[in-house]
Amino acid sequence: MKKYYLIIIFIILVLLGIIIGARVISGEDDWICQNGEWIKHGNPDAPKPQVSCEK
Repeated sequence: MKKYYLIIIFIILVLLGIIIGARVISGEDDWICQNGEWIKHGNPDAPKPQVSCEK
């Protein structure tokens, strides 16, 4: 029974790690190019890009 609990805890920790990792690398806070303009999405750490935003 103790081994069963350890396996469940391990699976939960792995799933939490995957969720946190996906959140960190998802690019949720970034600058997005739309209609030739840089649009702030979320709260990006980087300043607005200085390069042209054209298709």
